Amino acid sequence: MAAPKTGRTLDGVSRVALLDTLRRSREPLTIKQLADEVGLHSNTVRFHLDKLAKEGLVEEQRVGPSGPGRPKLVYSAAGNADGGSGNGYQLLAEILAGQLATSSPSPAEASLAAGREWGRHLTERPGPFSSITSEKALEQLVSLLDDLGFEPEPGSDGSSVQLHRCPFRTVAEQRPDIACSVHLGLMRGALSEMGAPLAATALKPSFTSHPCLVQFDETQRKRAGQRPEDRERPGSDHRRPIPVEIFTVPGPKNPADG
Repeated sequence: MAAPKTGRTLDGVSRVALLDTLRRSREPLTIKQLADEVGLHSNTVRFHLDKLAKEGLVEEQRVGPSGPGRPKLVYSAAGNADGGSGNGYQLLAEILAGQLATSSPSPAEASLAAGREWGRHLTERPGPFSSITSEKALEQLVSLLDDLGFEPEPGSDGSSVQLHRCPFRTVAEQRPDIACSVHLGLMRGALSEMGAPLAATALKPSFTSHPCLVQFDETQRKRAGQRPEDRERPGSDHRRPIPVEIFTVPGPKNPADG
């Protein structure tokens, strides 16, 4: 069994899970409630909440008890933590997306490559001489997408996943070629790192009340005895590039497009 990711990567995923839990909650939550919800130790939750509070993403308040006892601490997502214009991370994403769009000869391909690298980085690599089924790979990918705040819902046939939430919706609406390419690349990188016989072939974004749709297809590559880096090595006979397919549906028009 592969060793779990540690360090900043795990910290980032854990904080996303905590923040997403607070966003979905209709009332502030205690550390114990959050620990039970995301499956982390209370001390670990407290550590991540302190970091999120310093970044302005989480608000902490003391609630007086109804009877004898000390006030308890409860936490809620800050008002701008869902991607509003006041969110520093959102602003940074918009700045970087705008820079990439004007400086790269192929923003979509560059974004796809960047997403692929992060997808590989965020995913556990299988152990030696082990393999993974399409079903298990999709299950692990859905878990990763859930941790990152996409609220994924797999289709019944195993060939699609609906994304009910976009962590960077504002950027995606303005520059879907960049944001959606990053997300598609992330999924491709994750599946590649798993050595999965499954490929993410397309991402159909939606800027309405309908969810985004990711489409998958089983690959026919021979994987026995190959490591993920062998399959991805440039020039390898086993590497079959998958064309980028992002189907854009009608949505808010970017004023910069004229």
